[in-house]
Amino acid sequence: MSAVWGKDKKVTAILCADIHLSLNPPVWRSAEPDWFAAMRRPLMEIAILQNRFNCPVICAGDIFDRWNSPPELINFAFNNLPNMYAIPGQHDLPLHKYEDIERSAYWTLVQAEKIENIHPEYHVKNGRMILHGFPFGFPITHLAKKWNRFDNNEFVHIAVVHEYLWIRGRSYPNASLQNYYGSKQKNSGYDLIVYGDNHKGFSIGSKKGEIKLLNCGTLMRRKSDEIDYKPQIGLLFEDGSIKPYYLDTSKDKYLDIQSKISEEDSLDMKAFIKELEKLGDSDLDFHTAVKQYLKKNKIKMEICNIIYKAMGL
Repeated sequence: MSAVWGKDKKVTAILCADIHLSLNPPVWRSAEPDWFAAMRRPLMEIAILQNRFNCPVICAGDIFDRWNSPPELINFAFNNLPNMYAIPGQHDLPLHKYEDIERSAYWTLVQAEKIENIHPEYHVKNGRMILHGFPFGFPITHLAKKWNRFDNNEFVHIAVVHEYLWIRGRSYPNASLQNYYGSKQKNSGYDLIVYGDNHKGFSIGSKKGEIKLLNCGTLMRRKSDEIDYKPQIGLLFEDGSIKPYYLDTSKDKYLDIQSKISEEDSLDMKAFIKELEKLGDSDLDFHTAVKQYLKKNKIKMEICNIIYKAMGL
């Protein structure tokens, strides 16, 4: 299929994934004085770009961190998310099951027409773009050959996929080889593939230099091992090129108190944060969990006081 979609350098879409809206901050970001304000910052950047370029936003899944997000968070999403085309990730789906999507917070936004869901069995058309959705649990398949008889390169076919895909240097340790980038993606027949799920963003181009596959990465840094990561979105131009747009993280607040503690009395913050991150989706109150951890490990009161101050206690 042709890689030349037009001569103008007009932005035709904004590409993102893995927003993970949550009612409470993840452990590492618990230093934020206002978590909703922290989540609003990258969303407002996208909204400003959408208004500037007058183009759609396409999200490759995991809008929410929990499928059963409470009304307060759903209201926040309704008021702050840009209108977008999207597919659900596993965090958006009850027990990761697409057939139960109508029970989810994601579906509430669909019903409110905040999201236009890209159904896995139907395409969605916006101008010259045709979007093909592959939500969590729906592996990418080859572009149907029937399209070749009708479009004559008139349309741009974009696969929007939520499936863990990795390349060297962009994965968790011992990631499955079944999810390694390979021929299934290279020969899929789409002009562009947009991936979500892997929080470490990367792109893959063609021999001519165009990006043909974009894994968006996480929209917000949520864990301690992401401290050096630069969250990004993709700007898709009419000529088929993609430019990464790096979001502003200068106002991010996170637990970083190691430098304030003497070497003799130091707390292994990396181990501490990792231990708390194991809570995952636990309903255990974060402040209570911190206090229990400090007590269990007999951490000195001077160190506890620094932690409590960082948490606003």
